[in-house]
Amino acid sequence: MNRSGDLNGKRQQYIVWLLWLLVLGAIPVVAHFEQPAWDLDVYRHAMQSVRVGHDPYADSTAVQEAALAANGVPSPYGPFNYDYSPITLPALKFFAWLPLVGAGLLYGLLYAGGVWAQNRFGVSLMTAAERRVLMYFVPISIFFPGLLGSDNVISGNVAYILYGAVLLALGRALRTGRWEWFYAAVLATSCFKPPMLCLLALPVLCGRRQWLPALGAGTAGLGLFAVQPMLFPHLFANYLKAVRLIFSYNRDFGFSPAGLYSGRLFDHHAAYSPAGQMFYLAYALPILGALLYLSARYKRGDFTLQEWLPVALCGVVLLNPRLIEYDVAPLALPLMLICWRAFRADHGVRGTLLCVLAVFIPLNLVATHTWTLWKLTEGPLLVTFLLAGMATLLKSAQTVDAIDVVPALLAEG
Repeated sequence: MNRSGDLNGKRQQYIVWLLWLLVLGAIPVVAHFEQPAWDLDVYRHAMQSVRVGHDPYADSTAVQEAALAANGVPSPYGPFNYDYSPITLPALKFFAWLPLVGAGLLYGLLYAGGVWAQNRFGVSLMTAAERRVLMYFVPISIFFPGLLGSDNVISGNVAYILYGAVLLALGRALRTGRWEWFYAAVLATSCFKPPMLCLLALPVLCGRRQWLPALGAGTAGLGLFAVQPMLFPHLFANYLKAVRLIFSYNRDFGFSPAGLYSGRLFDHHAAYSPAGQMFYLAYALPILGALLYLSARYKRGDFTLQEWLPVALCGVVLLNPRLIEYDVAPLALPLMLICWRAFRADHGVRGTLLCVLAVFIPLNLVATHTWTLWKLTEGPLLVTFLLAGMATLLKSAQTVDAIDVVPALLAEG
């Protein structure tokens, strides 16, 4: 029996490695038919600006304003601007100082490491039984951020590196119970993307006695952002202009519920602020409350960390008020696990697989038709999966409670 299991394990390993080779080989093919590395182009132009002593925000927004003047209408397809705060400019200058080949090689290694870390973290959430089936999805998951097909992995966006670093630190914290590296990783990544401070909810939800450290790290992150207008007044003003153009020119509100609502208001020439912020609070506070309740159940032992973490991660990502495709890249495998576990209770392995495919395939046929449909599908999909994951956890906890009651009744009898 063990020998048969070993042979099956080796066969699966060979097939998974073959799938990885096919996926890696598909990347240049996809890049041939699509415009690759569109975010890398933004970084490259920003590097050229700082190399000659220019303001990268002013240079990139000038290109957008010229395009708007020429075309007369906003364009979600670019050009795009450098929209990371001035505190990130030393990192940009470091890459600009390197020879182009060296900068590309270093960034490529960091990027590949970030993609690997996201996949490694997702695999760590699987049980041994789940790995026997779902490991085949792991290689192709890089083309399915948020479970919907997309070529964003070839964009070169720094978010793949940022989330990879955070998830590596999260795995270490969960193994050791020490969260210092996680807080450091979130603080560093928030310099590029301040909404990533939402990830500071994870120590509170998954660890013990982390309220004060998480609040301290959050305060430090907000402080790093708030001090920049004083340190870099001119740069920060141009940075805010770049951020405004993301909405008014690129119409990139993202696909969070608040983002979809704000985009709808924008399309109807209505003010999206503060209506968007109020709408965000209307759903974010209930989500946070539900996560805290389930966290208490998890810490009480009602379900395992492997069961809890995909749901917690999905909920915390939804607390981000402006979700873009890179924010759900780390959720490809956690969402697949939520879907698998939601159907698993009432079906065998084959039945579960058929049910998952019955959800997965139609969704992608609809969502990948246009980029607008992708966003309109992804936002509700995240909410639906979060609710399904929460329901599965509660059902699992009720089953455990029922099993625990039986010995007590027998003892009484």
